[in-house]
Amino acid sequence: MTALPSASAIPLSGALTYQTEAFAGVGTCDDRVATTSTLAGAYQPAVASALVRGAASDWATILTDVVASIGALTEIAGFETTASGHEARLRLPGNTVLRVVAGAPARPKAHPQNAIVVSAVIERVGDTASAELATLLSTVERVRFTPLEMAELRAQMPLTATLPRFMAPRCLATVAPVLTVHHMSDFLVMVDAVTAMGVPVAGITVIDKGYRYRHTGRVDAQLRASGIAVYPWTAVPEALADHTDRARALDRRGLLVDDGGYTLPVLLDQRPDLAGAFVGLVEQTTSGIAKLGRFGDRLPLPVFSVAESRLKATIESYGIADASVRNTLDLLPNEKFEGQSALVIGFGRIGEQVAEVLRARRMRVAVYDAAIVRLVAAHERGFQTDRSLARLLAHHRPLLIVGTTGQPSLRGEHVASLRRDCFLVSTTSRTNEFALDELVEEARFTSDAGVTGFRLHLASGATATVVADGFPVNFHHAESLPNKYSDLVLAALLVGAVTLARPDHGFDAGHNVAATDAALESSGLLDRYYRRFGPAGTQ
Repeated sequence: MTALPSASAIPLSGALTYQTEAFAGVGTCDDRVATTSTLAGAYQPAVASALVRGAASDWATILTDVVASIGALTEIAGFETTASGHEARLRLPGNTVLRVVAGAPARPKAHPQNAIVVSAVIERVGDTASAELATLLSTVERVRFTPLEMAELRAQMPLTATLPRFMAPRCLATVAPVLTVHHMSDFLVMVDAVTAMGVPVAGITVIDKGYRYRHTGRVDAQLRASGIAVYPWTAVPEALADHTDRARALDRRGLLVDDGGYTLPVLLDQRPDLAGAFVGLVEQTTSGIAKLGRFGDRLPLPVFSVAESRLKATIESYGIADASVRNTLDLLPNEKFEGQSALVIGFGRIGEQVAEVLRARRMRVAVYDAAIVRLVAAHERGFQTDRSLARLLAHHRPLLIVGTTGQPSLRGEHVASLRRDCFLVSTTSRTNEFALDELVEEARFTSDAGVTGFRLHLASGATATVVADGFPVNFHHAESLPNKYSDLVLAALLVGAVTLARPDHGFDAGHNVAATDAALESSGLLDRYYRRFGPAGTQ
């Protein structure tokens, strides 16, 4: 690709007029693709925009990033830029013309402070296929984070950002971590801390879990631009093999840092020959711990279980519950939930908090749990309960059904008990919460509900909308927990990494819950967290 010139006196005039802020928002590019009949006489994607934040001096850098992303996808036959350096017209194969603009919104007061709107506009379609146009437009969603945004992220996550100061210098200098953490903005602060503790980018591998986060493309672009290897979650065996080779070249052993059991089960099942090249696993979620259950006492590596720690239990459960409910409300802005019935399936750490949040929103909440001890706990807390899920569905007639168990909780056999239009919401990993194949089989037909998910049209005439297509709602086009919540947990993962990197860590092969609690509670994280958020005067 020809280098983007810094300036040009050639004006960029075009038949298509638009306001750069017209399509700005916080969703993904798919949500903001517009069409115009004047371009090709048929449906064609025409415009996509994204909103970032930074200084006016970032405009030209952002423009260059977008043009470079386009150049990686297709040949750029030529381009022109304005004298300001933040607007360019690209001539693409097939006589297609695409204009890229980075600049301030027309109405700054309608946007966050320091907002920058990045827009891509198809001025002439030419012979380019619609799908290819959509891909080219989506490059505006892959803008790296600006210096202003990175500074704000670090300020929001002081425990993670400053952890290298409280640890021994180069405390991770003997390991090469595989990081399977959600592709959200908080992860970038964690990666910065890993490099500050002695890991070169060549010694890091990131596994992309593939969820539809708000800033997936931008996080991915930031990671790849720094030289970090990124693999999709479907290619974990290949990622582990490549990572092991790179770690050996650096005279390091691998270390697994996981959120959901994506790596160690695959390592033991498909590449057991590589297990000796890793020092251990730091696991964040109970679903990840559950996936290790089938190995029993055959786990060859020590497990630092942040998932089961007292530290994680202190704040995260409520934060996830609150984020799940808030994102559900955002996805269903025209529904009225106050006074309506809700059903929470599962009364564990997350389920009990979801039930309380919904009750605080004035919903009539019922709870089902297959474990009698949890069902009794829900009853004693004043929730409606029943030993039969089908009976509870039929009699309580929930508008909102929230699954929190991490395994198929709503199955085809329950469809007959859904007597009204309702919404199915998951708070657990991937699409495990609802037996979607069974539900679809029991439905008369399904229909697309856009960003909300999809609808099951039932024989009774009712519809059941599977929100977020059955994926966890708190991650669906969202950042899940506020960074001030996730800060403590991500810092805890790093404490686990530092602990297992020491040759004298004292952890046995298998689970080490008590040792994990001891390491976390002696690390100073909770002290620093309390000084920040505790009573006035504790700073």
